[in-house]
Amino acid sequence: MHERSTDGGWWVPLGFATTVSMWAVAYLGRLPVIMAPSWLIGLAMLLIVGGWGWRTGTWIDGALLAGAKVGLVAAIINMLILGSFLSSSERPGLVPSALWWVPGSLVITAVIAALAAHLGARGGQREPPVWAGLLSKVALGATFLLVVAGGLVTSNEAGLAVVDWPNSYGYNMFLYPISRMTGGIYYEHAHRLFGSLVGLTTVALALYLWRFDTRRWVTRLALSSVVVVIVQGILGGLRVTGNFTLSTSAEDMAPSLALAVLHGVLGQIFMGMIVALAVVTSRTWQSGSPETDERPTGDLDRTLQGFLVAVLVVQLILGAVQRHFAWGLVVHITMAAVVWMLASVAGARGWWLWPDYSPVSRLGKAVLIIAGIQVLLGIMALAVTAGEAIVGNPGLFEVMATTAHQACGALLLATSVALAMMTRQD
Repeated sequence: MHERSTDGGWWVPLGFATTVSMWAVAYLGRLPVIMAPSWLIGLAMLLIVGGWGWRTGTWIDGALLAGAKVGLVAAIINMLILGSFLSSSERPGLVPSALWWVPGSLVITAVIAALAAHLGARGGQREPPVWAGLLSKVALGATFLLVVAGGLVTSNEAGLAVVDWPNSYGYNMFLYPISRMTGGIYYEHAHRLFGSLVGLTTVALALYLWRFDTRRWVTRLALSSVVVVIVQGILGGLRVTGNFTLSTSAEDMAPSLALAVLHGVLGQIFMGMIVALAVVTSRTWQSGSPETDERPTGDLDRTLQGFLVAVLVVQLILGAVQRHFAWGLVVHITMAAVVWMLASVAGARGWWLWPDYSPVSRLGKAVLIIAGIQVLLGIMALAVTAGEAIVGNPGLFEVMATTAHQACGALLLATSVALAMMTRQD
């Protein structure tokens, strides 16, 4: 084990886990193609608070206080979006009822989580997870949601739906009224909010590992991820404005497709870094591996996996260029064939030649399956776009096909990085 005692830090991963789960439900529920009733979304979010509170009670002694801590952390993080519900739609600023809603949300969330934790404790205590591993997985989940949200922005041609940055039509980004988040504005603004959540989660993860993990290279990787996510956020803003300005006029902006490509590619590279952190903080990694260095096939497998990750990054760049500029389709398709062959070989070898080490075997199988699905999604995306960049008002099937292709590519990169990490385990 490479962690110090984390008895005092469990509320951080559990609080963030609650918040990310709540945001995922709220984001999906308010997608323009779904638009679930507000009461249903609110109920689902409260059920999530109860679910994580219940789980807290099964892991932590002193369930009532433990649940209250987790609920309070989640409520504080949720202030990032609460302002959107309490902001005046007529002019920038909070409505008078915000004075009651802010403390009320803190109390209600803490009470629900506390009562649920009390119920969970009645079933007996269970072995808790590795807390750093849980927080890393939460960060990974949030990052994947951000990648999907970004894909929906591009697929819906909504990248410039909000003309200014870091404000939104003159509002503070965290106070932009929910009533105005419609159509393309919803896709773009929700993407920005998810970016803030991922940034906050990444900072929390880095601080947590600095406090509780003794491995310097792990804390350096976590700190590097903080730098990357900051750069990524700035690139996302400059993609819209082209320069640093607080103007709200479209005439003062110089949107950049080149920065859009860089923003998209760096986002997936960042996700690869979070995958690496999730792997090295997992219980499986800390338990050690069955002498992978002495395995006759180990060196070849590690080489193939390294090539696969490198080729995937190149393919991500080609895909982003094709998506935004409709350039290099033949090269992108050719590289897709190379990726599929590498993924098939690396995945099959991991699945079949490492049967005594289930993490590698399972990841190899996952790489093999995801690569096949990605090829099918690529053919589908090509069929609906005819190799052209998305312009105008894309149809639902076009949006779904292109976004699914991008999201599956992110999954393939994530599983390939995890596979490469597990075969290099100490």
